[in-house]
Formats: sequence, C-alpha cells, structure tokens
Amino acid sequence: MDSFRLLKARRLFWITFGISLVVAIAYASIGFDKEGMTLFFGAKSFENPILREGQPEAAAFYVLLFTDGMVGLWLAWFAMGLALISTAGIFPDFISEGSIGISLSKPIGRLQLFLTKFAGGLLFVALQVGVFTLVVFLAIGFRIDEWNFTLFWAVPVTTFVFGLLYSVAVCVGIWTRSTLIALLSAILMWVLSWICHWTEEKFYLFAYTIPEAGLNVDWSGGGGVKETTGETPKPEEGMVKAHAVARSIGSPLPKTRDCTLYLKHLIVMKERDSMLSGISMWDLMTGSLPNSRTRAAAKKAEERHSAWYVFGTSAAFGAVMLSLGAWVFCRRDY
Repeated sequence: MDSFRLLKARRLFWITFGISLVVAIAYASIGFDKEGMTLFFGAKSFENPILREGQPEAAAFYVLLFTDGMVGLWLAWFAMGLALISTAGIFPDFISEGSIGISLSKPIGRLQLFLTKFAGGLLFVALQVGVFTLVVFLAIGFRIDEWNFTLFWAVPVTTFVFGLLYSVAVCVGIWTRSTLIALLSAILMWVLSWICHWTEEKFYLFAYTIPEAGLNVDWSGGGGVKETTGETPKPEEGMVKAHAVARSIGSPLPKTRDCTLYLKHLIVMKERDSMLSGISMWDLMTGSLPNSRTRAAAKKAEERHSAWYVFGTSAAFGAVMLSLGAWVFCRRDY
C-alpha cells in the first residue's frame, strides 16, 4: 500500500499511464477494408493486396503489430525507461535517514520488508501494461473477431523484464544510497544486454540463417549476398565461432530483448502460427512474402532459444541481484 500510494503521488506515473492509453487507442484505430488497411478509424486508407478485411494475414498483422511494434517499441523501451526513472529512487529514498525508522519499528522482518517493497515497485509496469493490453485485447476482438486471451502474457513478461532492470537499480541503490547511480547502473546493464544479444542475433543470421535460406555471402570479393541454386552453402567458420563467443558472453546477462521477442511464442494465433510463420511485419506491410525456404530459416532463427535459456538464465541473474541487495539491506545499520 505504501508503494501504491507513492506511485499515485508521482506525476510521471500518470504521464506514462496517459501516453500508454493514447498509444493503445491509436492501435485500436487501425482497421481493414476491402481495399487494404485503414488508419484513424477509417479516416485514411492504404491499398494492400495482403492486408484486407477477412484475410488471415490481416489478423496476423494486427497481432504482430502488437508484439513487434507496441510491445517491442513502446512497452519495451519508452515506457520501461520512464518506469526506471520513476522507481529508481524508491529504495534510496526509503533508506535515507529518518525514512526507514518507522518501517523498521513495525513487527516485520527486514527480508520481508525488502521483498514487499520490491514487489510494490513492480506495480508501476504491471498496472500500465495491464490497462494497455486490455485495450488491445478489446481492439483485436472487435476488429478481427478473435478474443485472444494469450495477449495478456504481455503483462507478466513485460513486468518480468522490468524486474530484471529494477533489481540492478535496487541493488546499486541500496549499496550507494544514490538514485542517480542506481538509475545509470540499470540503464548501463540494459544497453549492455541489448548490444550483446543483438550481436548474437546478427552473427546467427550470417552463420546459419542466410545459408539455410539458400543464400551465399561473398566474404572475400565483397559481392554481397547471392542466391544459390544447389545445395545449402556451408556456414562460414569465422561466423560460427563469432556466434559461439557472442552467445557465451550474453548467457549470464539478463535477456531483456529476447524475453520481449519470446512473446511471439506465447501469444498463440492459429492463422499466424500455421500460415505466416517466418514472416515479418515488414513483409506484410510491403505486400511481398518470402519463399518457403527463407521462411523456414527465419522461423528456425526465431526458435533458436528455449524458454529456459531466455527466462531461466534471466531469472537467475535477477535472483543474484536481489540477493545481494537483500544481504546489504538486512545487515546494514540504519
């Protein structure tokens, strides 16, 4: 309750909440007619041979726009950044002189106090994503007549990703008692994690996906990517080693980017999963679909990480950060 009151008192919470609601309504304004896609509740239309009313591709695009666009950009970046700015000072302010004394005087253990305070900070993201996803759920239901309850996986996944970064801010904030250092540490870990896993993805693309798609990269002559007519090209040995190194470096880090991308597997959609696997949102918007071999290679790249690797190793990282923070919190004299 104390954390909830704190969130309500912070203006940034309501600003972010309002922007999230506007983004959700903008998403709901997208529709489809017999010619193609419409925007702003039919005020503007675009011809598209694939994204038309009644087409399964249109339904898939609507969900992909949520998982790749709304979640991948707004929730995973902008809303997450604002949430970190707003919550980074919760623990440093809490343990400042004169603030923590009242809580410690109550009949509650320090570890329990620490964990409940941490869980209260997660409310910032959980409440916003919950309302955002509810609006999207209603929009998809009324637009394409699919009441897809798996959309609500966005709430625990986005909150989990925020919890990974928040655990860094909490650990550093308790240790240094500085809101600024706590915030910078969380952002640094966020950027480092994103760079490592983006690099791993690109090395996997050149090492495995491009050859499996029947393409060959001219590394020596600089001729770019060329399509082959024969057997699958052999992966370039240097790219395979580079991918292995990138995966090893990124393994102990929190998988903030991969956790968000994993929503594609958790949000189940019959038409997308059967007909449009391996097809990106950009392919649907341009109206050009890749061949079956390229789609199969892209699907394999999307599924290269198991749920244990993505969420299990990330949870282990978060547990280590929380344990360190809890240890300092419980042993320090205030």
